Amino acid sequence: MVLEGLTALCWAAIALAFFHSQPQLAATYAATPPVAANEMATTLLGPIGVVLTIIGIVVCPITSGDTALRSSRITIADELNLDQKKLISRLKIGIPLFAAAFVLTFVDFTLIWRYVAWAQLIISSAVQLSATAYLIKKEKHYIVTLVPAIICILITFGYILQAPEGLKLPPMIANVISDIATAIVTIIFLKIKRK
Repeated sequence: MVLEGLTALCWAAIALAFFHSQPQLAATYAATPPVAANEMATTLLGPIGVVLTIIGIVVCPITSGDTALRSSRITIADELNLDQKKLISRLKIGIPLFAAAFVLTFVDFTLIWRYVAWAQLIISSAVQLSATAYLIKKEKHYIVTLVPAIICILITFGYILQAPEGLKLPPMIANVISDIATAIVTIIFLKIKRK
């Protein structure tokens, strides 16, 4: 999954450099993303670039999807205390997961991706708050994890309050509410952890 993320960042950087400005990039990718990727790979890297492109664009996402489904199955099995040694017990969880993933392929991916990104911000905030709690407990400099956590919480609230797929509040109102909510969460967290 890390390799997929790095690959995506590399492709974004290459595309920005290759197409020189955002409008051309958007127009090319909106029309035919595979054509744009092929053009960049063959122009910049030649035939070897095409092979690397297939690995980066096809193989890495497939392995990430496989890993996501497997880890979801294991997490569900752990929560429900289900043994996963036999194939049939794995299939009981794996088939519904695969079916749900298949159904999601018919939904607009950009919409799903926005919810996934928002959920990742929530997870990031929770992890950073956990790290902050650990540093407070060990009496270390917890500010290094608290500040990024506060920023992530602020962005998380702000996004869902004003996003089209969220509450669709006007930006000014959403920003004020997110500022207040972030301050409340931060104060409550620090009060609890300092006890």
